[in-house]
Amino acid sequence: MSSLDDMPPLPDSIDTSDELRTFLWKKHEVSVGKDDPILLVFTMLRIALDQQEKLNERTRRDTEKAVQAAADGFTRDVNVSIQTFKNEAIGDVVRERVEAMNEAARQADRATANFKKSLFALGILTAVNLLAAFFTLGVLFITIR
Repeated sequence: MSSLDDMPPLPDSIDTSDELRTFLWKKHEVSVGKDDPILLVFTMLRIALDQQEKLNERTRRDTEKAVQAAADGFTRDVNVSIQTFKNEAIGDVVRERVEAMNEAARQADRATANFKKSLFALGILTAVNLLAAFFTLGVLFITIR
């Protein structure tokens, strides 16, 4: 076993080309110059990753706003309906409307739960994307060795 087989621990993140060059030196004991073209690949991947993270965050915020707007609209509609029902005499028609409102509330709860599941899936996809980017970097570095 050589010293090259003892890989230093991967850092939490490599954000700059200087950090990348330092890590490559620790791993391979090979100096990568500041003008080495391989650093272009790192920069391109870093930009793509940053753009994907921004897109994911924007999508998450937009989804949260849409869910909140739908919930607010639903709450408003339910409150208006409840006030209308209070003004009517209790009867079969009112009971049917109350049941319809209860069903709508159950559907809204299911929709909210599904939106939360979608946000969770989006988080997982982001994590997988990050792992793919790091794996690609690793393959590139192994390839240029």
